[in-house]
Amino acid sequence: MTRWIRFACFALLACPAVIAGNAVTAQEIRVYTTIRDLSGQSSSASAEHGPVVVRSLMLFHAGKIYDYIEPAREVTVYEPAHRRFTILNPRRRLCSELTQDEIRHFLGRAEDEAQKRLAFVPDESSASARKALEFLRFQIQPEFAASFEKDKQQLKLMADNFEYVVEGFQPENPEVVGRYLHVADWMAQFNSVLHPQSLFPAARLKLNQELRSHGLLPLTVSLKAETDPVLHLQAKHEWTWNFQKTDRQLIDNWDKQLRDPNLRKLPFPDFQKETLRAEIPRKQ
Repeated sequence: MTRWIRFACFALLACPAVIAGNAVTAQEIRVYTTIRDLSGQSSSASAEHGPVVVRSLMLFHAGKIYDYIEPAREVTVYEPAHRRFTILNPRRRLCSELTQDEIRHFLGRAEDEAQKRLAFVPDESSASARKALEFLRFQIQPEFAASFEKDKQQLKLMADNFEYVVEGFQPENPEVVGRYLHVADWMAQFNSVLHPQSLFPAARLKLNQELRSHGLLPLTVSLKAETDPVLHLQAKHEWTWNFQKTDRQLIDNWDKQLRDPNLRKLPFPDFQKETLRAEIPRKQ
C-alpha cells in the first residue's frame, strides 16, 4: 500500500454507521470498518474484489469511543464529555493526549502553511504541480454540488476533482444522526492532525453536514479523487449493538495499559514524530 493511499484512508475512517432508532441510548455499539482500494478496478467490478488497505474497530462504551486501527496497531480513546483524545501505541508503550482546542490550533497552523504554499506559485510550474496545488486549495475550501436520491438513500457530493458517494439510511430516531455526527466531525479533524499527510478535514465535514441535512447515516462511503494516480477508496461499515467477548477484553486491556506507570507519556508533537518515524518506512 502506498503512503498516499494509506493516509487518504483517514478521510473515510471518520464515519462508522449506526442503524437503530434507540441507538442514542445504547451503551455499547460495535462498528467494524473495512476500506478497500478500488483504484485498479473496472467500473463493472464488484467493490468486494478490491484489496483491503485498512481495517478498524470502533467501540462505544461508557461514554468513551475506542478506535483501533489495525495497520498502525494504535488505539485512540475519545471522551466527548472531556473534549479529549488519548492515543495509545501498545507496541512502543507510548501515549499522548490531545484536546479539541489543540486540534483546532494544529489544524489552523497547517491550513496557514498550506495558504502560504498556494500564495507563491511559480509561473513555470509543471502541469502536475499546478494540479497538486489546485487539489490542495480544494481541500481547504471545498465546494460540492450535492444530490440526494431518496428512493436509493444515496447521497452524492461532486466536484471537478473529488467526489463522495454514500449509501445510507434514515433512522427512526433523528437524534441519532446529530449525536453521532458530532463524534464523526471530531474524529475527522483528529485524524487529519494525527496523520499530517492525510487529507484536510473540510471536505469530510461538508459531507457530514449533508448527512445531517438529510437525516442520513452511512453504510458505505466511497471517495474518488483525480490525483496522480487516481485515488478510489470505499469504506464499508458493519455494526452490532452487542459486544463480542473479545471486545470487552480489548477495552480492559487498553485501559490497563493506560494506567501502567511505566507507560511513556509524551507531549503530542513528540509522540507524533516518534510513531511516524517508526511506522512510515516500515509500511511503504
